[in-house]
Amino acid sequence: MAISVAALLAATQVQAAQLDKQLTGKWQSLCKKASGSYLQITSFFSTDGYYSAKSVFYSDAACRASTGMEIVSNGKYRLGRSLTAVGGESAQEIDIDVHELIGGGLQLPGSGQKIAQVIAIIDGKLVFGDAPGLQAVTSGERPQKLNHKFYSRKQ
Repeated sequence: MAISVAALLAATQVQAAQLDKQLTGKWQSLCKKASGSYLQITSFFSTDGYYSAKSVFYSDAACRASTGMEIVSNGKYRLGRSLTAVGGESAQEIDIDVHELIGGGLQLPGSGQKIAQVIAIIDGKLVFGDAPGLQAVTSGERPQKLNHKFYSRKQ
């Protein structure tokens, strides 16, 4: 019994280290309809736990005609324990501390927020948890299901 628990713990640590290595770098999301326009997010995760994300809004479904509206976020992230998502996929907790959230040159509400999320890289796709909204993940309610409909690919 102790051997199987130790093996499971070692496998979990290896999986966490692999996700950490795979996560670092630049990612670009799909183009997604959001609030009457379209949105595409470019994210960067560093090896030392920093992230930045730039959300650009577009007037077309191909995300080619920018509306000129952008939101930039940066801060720190920490990977937590491995888990099994509702669909049976392996995922991992990620905690995000938002240091800045800027749109139109103004500091937006959301700076200083702590986001509790889950994350997985499946078939080269970066997938976050399916949260009902920002308020859910900032209140400490970590999603348990992955959102396969909106993902990013490494650039």
